[in-house]
Amino acid sequence: MSEIKILHIQSTDDTPEVSFNIESGEFLIKGKSLPENAYNFYCPILDFIKTNRLTKGIRNIFTVQLDYFNSSSGRFLFELFTILENSEYSKEALTVKWVVESDDELMMEKGEELQSMLNLNFEIESI
Repeated sequence: MSEIKILHIQSTDDTPEVSFNIESGEFLIKGKSLPENAYNFYCPILDFIKTNRLTKGIRNIFTVQLDYFNSSSGRFLFELFTILENSEYSKEALTVKWVVESDDELMMEKGEELQSMLNLNFEIESI
């Protein structure tokens, strides 16, 4: 039986909840991302993705539902998506879902900007 590989970081006032489950293929970043030191917050997340292979044969869905993120967080989100883009997984097996409130024009624009820069199955969902 394979080892379940999970990364969970509880949200704070300045950082999002992070819940990554390699076995189920469910990945979530949700909340607000304004860490004082984005490098310290995001490096363990990037390292987790770099060192744990995604599960083949299932749909891996990266859901990002942020109310707001600062520019340093944006750089690390882009780096995360670039790692995924450059991975060996087919675009059909990997989806990024950018979830935004229907009236949040700024986050909608940020999603569209990222979508245009990446060669990933990138869906923008308005709720």
